[in-house]
Amino acid sequence: MLALVVAGVAPPASLGAPTPIPAPRATKPPPATPVAGVAVATLGWMDARVEREDALGKSGWHSIKQGDAVRTGDRLRTAPEGMARVDFPWMSVTAGPATVLHIPAEVVLSLVLGEGRGEFEGRGRDILKVRTADAVIRGTGRIVVRRESGRTLVMAMAMDGTFRVEASGEAVVLQAGEGTFVRDGEAPRPAQKLPEAPERLRPGADPLYVASGESATLTWSPAAASSHVQVMALGSDEVLMARDVSHLPYTLLIPWEGTFRWRVSSRDAQGLESRPSEEGLICVVEK
Repeated sequence: MLALVVAGVAPPASLGAPTPIPAPRATKPPPATPVAGVAVATLGWMDARVEREDALGKSGWHSIKQGDAVRTGDRLRTAPEGMARVDFPWMSVTAGPATVLHIPAEVVLSLVLGEGRGEFEGRGRDILKVRTADAVIRGTGRIVVRRESGRTLVMAMAMDGTFRVEASGEAVVLQAGEGTFVRDGEAPRPAQKLPEAPERLRPGADPLYVASGESATLTWSPAAASSHVQVMALGSDEVLMARDVSHLPYTLLIPWEGTFRWRVSSRDAQGLESRPSEEGLICVVEK
């Protein structure tokens, strides 16, 4: 009974009602701060001068060498007659002639193609998110992206995998052998079949022998207003040389001795690039 009496006693009026304890305010964690200068890739190959501008931009453009680390915030550019390969842990990027790449110092890693031609290969995994002025490209496999004259051209080259091209709030999905292009400020055009690959390469499977220091003459058909030639070593698929070509026949000087494979892609009137041709052989021998 005592417990009931005590429990029923009201507090004196002078004490007033208990003051409620305010609930703690919900606080958002501070946003992650992007850090420039973090090494994320390596300059795996170059056949001519490659220049870098760092995130601060205070030192301007300066040469870098094969094997150097590529960092967040960096801009890279290749020579008009040169190419480079940038190796990430899970993918590679082959930058063609006169190409500018940028790795923004952002929380989510991406790669921006400012101008030129980039060939992105994910080695069975998703490629890094690729951005241009107005487009975003994601997917798995091998894809070629060109940036020129206020538009982005995207060509899916892999035998498997898909890519999604987003721009102006709309998206197009590309399967192998398809391409699209995006004009700045517009949605991507519908996916369309890539042009047919060039044929009748000379030299072809029967190797052409040239002395060291001499040029090889290359031809193919049909002729196109613009084509892209690549040279690889005999036992590797890594590109050693890449050139954009506007005339035939084309003379190419390979500066090393050995046996090399070459292939070519042609572009149609819209600028879309075909899949690569069959390969030809060039043997550079000692004089």
